[in-house]
Amino acid sequence: MRILLTIAWRNIRQHKTKTTIIGLIMAIGIMVLVVGNSLMDTATAGIEKLYIKNFTGHLMVTGSTKGRLTIFGYEDNTAMEQAVPRIPDYAKVVEFARSLPYVEAVNPQVSGMALVSKDDEQLHASLFMGIAPDQYLTMFPDNIEIHAGDFWSEGGEGILLNKAIADQIAEYRDVVIEPGDRLLLTSISQVGGMKIREVEVTGIFSFKQSTVQLDFTSLVDTSNARALSGMVLGHVTPAELSVEEQAFLGQIDEESFFTDFDDLFSSVLVDDIATDDDYWYSIMGENTTNDVFSQEDTGAWQYLLIRLRDEKYLTQAQADFNRFFDEEGIPAQTLDWLQSAGAMAEMSKAVKSIFNVIVLIIAVVAIIIIMNTLVIAITERMGEIGTMRAIGAQKRFVRRMVYLETLLLSGISGLVGVIGGAVVLGILNLVGLKANNIFVEMIYGGKVLRPELSMSSVVMSLVVVIVVGIVSSTYPTFIVMRTSPLKAMESSR
Repeated sequence: MRILLTIAWRNIRQHKTKTTIIGLIMAIGIMVLVVGNSLMDTATAGIEKLYIKNFTGHLMVTGSTKGRLTIFGYEDNTAMEQAVPRIPDYAKVVEFARSLPYVEAVNPQVSGMALVSKDDEQLHASLFMGIAPDQYLTMFPDNIEIHAGDFWSEGGEGILLNKAIADQIAEYRDVVIEPGDRLLLTSISQVGGMKIREVEVTGIFSFKQSTVQLDFTSLVDTSNARALSGMVLGHVTPAELSVEEQAFLGQIDEESFFTDFDDLFSSVLVDDIATDDDYWYSIMGENTTNDVFSQEDTGAWQYLLIRLRDEKYLTQAQADFNRFFDEEGIPAQTLDWLQSAGAMAEMSKAVKSIFNVIVLIIAVVAIIIIMNTLVIAITERMGEIGTMRAIGAQKRFVRRMVYLETLLLSGISGLVGVIGGAVVLGILNLVGLKANNIFVEMIYGGKVLRPELSMSSVVMSLVVVIVVGIVSSTYPTFIVMRTSPLKAMESSR
């Protein structure tokens, strides 16, 4: 083996011009593969991180549905025909989620879309997310920037209006929206009909990391979000009556109820009854202090977003939830981050796939050039190989020598190509590739792409060039081995 290595290294140094040309071509091919694949890997990781860290979490639990459901609602032709399902048995589901050791945080949400009006003037349209601020900020702590005002108070109501919407209203409607203003939100659907709510603007905000859809999404308190979405605020549990209560109710029939009023009413002396609004609200079952909404409503959430401690638990989490749903008979489902993120994330994935194909085509061209160059190089050495065989070199020895030369050349060229690719990526990382339009921003997974060297692309590129070198050396070596030593020596003249 040492002799073979010595001869192979001597042959590489002896044919300096050919070695340089072949090595340069292979190095450039490796560099193209490393840079191209690292760019795509960085962009893919950027989009995934963008959504998981800031909007969707790793997993989304919803009620069972056949539509294409995302955190923004349905994104297909069923959007106007069906309401977003509530999560059945929410209390059980959230309790199970929090019991899993690999679950880091949970965040329930409601979604919808509403027209925004002020003083009878329609101003804009807005997607909205109904949230519980404390849970939302616990799960997504680094993506909210408050420009004016703040979240609504605990148990209160309000809307945090997106700055992009406020800016467009100011520009095109000449209306400045500020905290303290009251807006009318109107939602319309075939399922829920028309819903109108008057909501106070408690603040103006923006998402630090955003998309086209998120630029037009505002945050609303859950009570108003549920009302606009046509949801029922909870569920009624049948009362359990004692034997005495059942016996009492059983004595009352329809006739006695409508005829014996004297038995039902009696004179009562009441002193100093408070007859303010709170008194009548309490009679009607309402609460002016919004204590009802300060508690989590276990029957009126559309989504439960789940962030895991590590993405490696995603498959296990989906399997655990699906098994739990089957065992408990709960008609619910889980969607991963890409499904829940919606059309923009899927579109960016599709665009990146196109760029991956382009990189692949460039790589294939580079591989073909490398293969042709190696074939020519080995064929031109037919006389040299014939002479070696004439003086006693066995076919196996010659074949191993050629393969070893190829491995050495591929390894050296690959190392040079990786270093060159790392230098290019380092420069691009320092400079940053800025997105000049929304489509490029979709590909980058943000406004600026800072590519990093991907170890998977390095390993893949080295494996590809070594395999290509071996394969491209096999055919011409086979041809040379079939040629008689004398004829091979004559062909070199």
